[in-house]
Amino acid sequence: MKKKNVTRKELAIAVNDRLGVSQRNGAEIVDKVFAALKKTLVSGETAKLVQFGTLTVRDKAPRRGRNPRTGDAMIITKRKMVSFRPSKQLRERLNK
Repeated sequence: MKKKNVTRKELAIAVNDRLGVSQRNGAEIVDKVFAALKKTLVSGETAKLVQFGTLTVRDKAPRRGRNPRTGDAMIITKRKMVSFRPSKQLRERLNK
């Protein structure tokens, strides 16, 4: 069974259906929500979405790795990544 991704357009249509705004305005709302999330995460803050989950920025330490193409050992540099922790309500609904 192939898994389907939810697209920005589908989110805009859902906003359109739920709020009764035009699809263009729905797309703007979706874009503004994602822009606010990006701004929050880039500044290093945590984004908590009630009844959905929490997005946090984590620091990953440098580590040794291997180039899959050549097999050569290399150091993977330190970096930041986004981590998602689902809320209790979301976990319960997923595990029904």
